[in-house]
Amino acid sequence: MGDDMGRAGVTEGIEGIEGIEGIEGIEGIEGIGGGAVTGAGGGRPIGISPSIEKGPGESWYRGNRWPPENTEPPNSTPSEWPRNNVTTLSPKENGALKLPPKAWSTEYFGVVMLTEFTKGTKWFDIDVSAELTAADVDKELTQLIELMEFRAGVMMEALVQRTHPETYFARMLGYAKATHPNTTYLLEGMMRIAEFQVMYHKAKHQRPRPSQLAPQLMPPITVPGHAAFPSGHSTEAYTARFCLGEVLRLAGTIPAALQQDNNPLERLAQRIARNREVLGLHYPSDSRAGRELAEKTFALANSDACPTIKRLIAAAAKEWQEFSA
Repeated sequence: MGDDMGRAGVTEGIEGIEGIEGIEGIEGIEGIGGGAVTGAGGGRPIGISPSIEKGPGESWYRGNRWPPENTEPPNSTPSEWPRNNVTTLSPKENGALKLPPKAWSTEYFGVVMLTEFTKGTKWFDIDVSAELTAADVDKELTQLIELMEFRAGVMMEALVQRTHPETYFARMLGYAKATHPNTTYLLEGMMRIAEFQVMYHKAKHQRPRPSQLAPQLMPPITVPGHAAFPSGHSTEAYTARFCLGEVLRLAGTIPAALQQDNNPLERLAQRIARNREVLGLHYPSDSRAGRELAEKTFALANSDACPTIKRLIAAAAKEWQEFSA
């Protein structure tokens, strides 16, 4: 998403090079199909498959659709197919959903987390308008024009980051759904929440894009169809930064460097947000507001008002402990 919307959308053009880290990364959209219960995404066609043997007195192989119309060997007594004794989509533990919720796609479980967040917290009380009020627009536009010289150097990176920028954190920390499923579900859900929050504030403040005021910026990509303030990429990236920082803190495996202000999580989030400024899509104050929104949003999500999210944070921390020496 970030500022290009659509977390489940397929990336286009050059983003196909790595897209959302090409189904790798945190495997955010579960392949293309999005379904976890049915296995890998995409179609699984059923045609007409020939019998293993020819029937008595027959010179042809009988064809089988699914379920098979003919027994093997042909004309033998058919067996009764049993029904599975399944009572729930995803396993439970002590009356609650067992984590990770294996039968769910990360995408759709993210919506479940968003539902809990919107129901349990006063998310609408968050106010980040101070950054907008204090912004010196002329000074910010001058800075963005100066940043244009960096476009060639950052272009490929910025294009890949158009959707699912949080996968860069997975690349940096070296985790994937196969190794850290709870972390993966957690991050996808927090991105859903960040997306929801940022669109609420964009609609509220209706800030024009920098290129609407300064035509010389001429962004190299299509300007996203929503307001500038706050930056969606900044909000998502810093949400990942605060979320992963808390997981690693609880795990007790957090390196000393991550406790410092200038730590890798902070710098990566900062970089993702800054790249959007280089493209001429955001003012620096958009990025600062995104960081503030992310910090306040995660504080609400990491509260007793969101018990599933809290459990998922704890489960994610346990995953990281399993990999500690």
